[in-house]
Amino acid sequence: MTIDELEAFVAIARVGDFARAAEGLRRSRPAISRRVEMLEGEPGTPVFERVRRGVVMTEAGRTPTRRRCWRA
Repeated sequence: MTIDELEAFVAIARVGDFARAAEGLRRSRPAISRRVEMLEGEPGTPVFERVRRGVVMTEAGRTPTRRRCWRA
């Protein structure tokens, strides 16, 4: 997990939307999506579930990813 991936994860978790997170980080939406894809590849499961009005964290996003962030 890189700092960029963690930064994108936290921003998306806070605002619940890829586009708003990208805007807040001054990155493109595709760049944020790539960071999340790389992050999701590590645990092997999605950390966000895409819903009609944004995203919500999955169990993988809430528990194991958070623990790993604090250990790194």
